[in-house]
Amino acid sequence: MKKTSKLLICIALFLITIASLAFASDTEYIVKKEMSFKNQKKYELTGGFVEISLGNFNFTQYGKDLEFKITPTPDEIKEDEFGNKYAYYSVTGLKPNAELKVVIERKVEPGTIAPEISVRTNSVVTEELKMYVEPQERIDSDNAKIIAKARELTEDISSDYKKALAIFEYVNTQLTYDTSSAYANKGSLSALDSKRGVCEEFATLYVALCRAVNIPSRVVEGYKIDKKDVEGEDGEYVTVYEIINHAWAEIYLDGYGFLPVEPTIIYTVGNERVAYVNAFLKMEEAIYIPTGIYNYEKASRTMQYVTETYFNEGIILADSQVEEELPFEDIPAGYDWSRESIEHLYNLGIVKGYSATEYGPERNISRIEFICMLSRTLRYMSQYSESKGLVYYYLDYDQNHYSKEDYDFLMRCYQAITPSDIVSAGYYNIANIFGSSFNMDRAITRAEVVALMDVFMSETTNENVFSDIAGNRFASSILKSYASGVIMGYPDGTFRPNDLITRAEMAAVLDRYIGESTYIMEL
Repeated sequence: MKKTSKLLICIALFLITIASLAFASDTEYIVKKEMSFKNQKKYELTGGFVEISLGNFNFTQYGKDLEFKITPTPDEIKEDEFGNKYAYYSVTGLKPNAELKVVIERKVEPGTIAPEISVRTNSVVTEELKMYVEPQERIDSDNAKIIAKARELTEDISSDYKKALAIFEYVNTQLTYDTSSAYANKGSLSALDSKRGVCEEFATLYVALCRAVNIPSRVVEGYKIDKKDVEGEDGEYVTVYEIINHAWAEIYLDGYGFLPVEPTIIYTVGNERVAYVNAFLKMEEAIYIPTGIYNYEKASRTMQYVTETYFNEGIILADSQVEEELPFEDIPAGYDWSRESIEHLYNLGIVKGYSATEYGPERNISRIEFICMLSRTLRYMSQYSESKGLVYYYLDYDQNHYSKEDYDFLMRCYQAITPSDIVSAGYYNIANIFGSSFNMDRAITRAEVVALMDVFMSETTNENVFSDIAGNRFASSILKSYASGVIMGYPDGTFRPNDLITRAEMAAVLDRYIGESTYIMEL
């Protein structure tokens, strides 16, 4: 497998004063990543995959992972020797110009740590820790230059604590932060030779030197939170949160476990560089989010036959996603089975009420209402749609109707999936279901619902679990929806394909579709 560089864009911090004592934090954040992989070939793919690094979880003493979700559910999840997890998606069957879109949400609570440690403390190399004293690619602890420098720095020093501190003082004061391509993201040996680099060089050189004198150590990958006060349009200042890809180190000390070492922080007194010892075995501020253990040999977002066309990541306060209570007064206690789904979809903007206080849970849902809800669901899940192309409109559809934006989006989602040799994807997926007339205000049936959702579901089954769908033209869609966990049958073994569906039932169906399409990691 071809090895690809994971670019770590970091910042050097210039501090004026020594920080005060460490403090704990109970602030929760959500880090969200979105990425798209496109088939730019002129034929449907018969093979290939996408590999996405998910990182590690709850592996430090100063960061807590609270929840991790990835949509859609990966085909497979594997783990490397350091415990980092990777999601794999097959792109077999991906049609020309179609995309695989992946959304990851990680809810975290960064913290601080400042233990009181005796300077006589040593490390210990157990069987589990042996991997952290061995060389890795870009952590060249077996290189003669690295070994010689490590011995020079730690000569006549008795404890591992003091050895690790001496190595920290060297790396922290002697390396120059330099983002140029000649020095950035080159690893420990380049850092030793050039004395230049970014956070990857600071961290890998520190770890390589520690490992060269048998101190278990590792590079941690993650983010650093940058808070800025920005003036809004109303003249009021608001706090904006940004994340910066970052890397730092940890060493293992007996009785204390792995403790953080942040060699990239640059501290000066006057014009002289001085070691910033408050970054040694301490995490002063709750602004570091650890996400994984550095493993350069394991490529991130490895792709075959597809091209990454979009990547974005950002951070928000978790409190900003607190769901509002439902304003509707017509959802009685008997609707507890669907209340949570209605509330969830309402907060996502997928379902709306007939008025400020009326949802209409017992009302049948019309064809156009369902099309709008499905369209909004796919948009929330970052479903790809063609930006251009034909959209089929029935003669009895009013293109000035409020639903047009949602209607067009859904039709173009079909276009992205349906083969281009079909005259119009919209025609194929709508007219073959509803017939020659749209009748958009007609109540939609259970079978029509799953037929419209068919191409957006992945699970299939050949087992007919329902007694009343034999000969039904939507039988395959019904079985697919059952296998995907989207819609259930009745206790008597029937599906009742021609029954109408209520707004409460529809909320439960779409909420299950979102849930079944999202993988939640057990932490």
